[in-house]
Amino acid sequence: MEDLSILNINDQLRILKDHVLEITKNTNQFATHLAKSGSENQKLKNQIIANVEQINKNCEPHMPRHSTPLTEEKCSVKESLTPFLREYVFSANDIPKLEELPAFCVEGEYNHIEFIRTIDMLQEDCIYLMKL
Repeated sequence: MEDLSILNINDQLRILKDHVLEITKNTNQFATHLAKSGSENQKLKNQIIANVEQINKNCEPHMPRHSTPLTEEKCSVKESLTPFLREYVFSANDIPKLEELPAFCVEGEYNHIEFIRTIDMLQEDCIYLMKL
């Protein structure tokens, strides 16, 4: 009987060893796929940045420049207003409260154009974005 229990333990150890080998193999495959997808993602990011740069290069001077979430750009409004900002000190009272800004509601009549214009206006305004 004792030999049978040893055989069972040996069988169990062999099964565990097989599982460990399979897990190691799967882990290595996963690491390989992860590395490939990371390099593919970087290639896609580089292509998007190159496309945006090409679009911006071909834009007419009066057209707005495009940006991507992949590129960090400085706030152009803040840079252009720097002389003005030195003269005028903003306080919390100068910025409208969130409740005063138009809100989007799907129900009922709503002026979508006003909402879109407000969002577009605030999008480039660093001061409002900091508050939001």
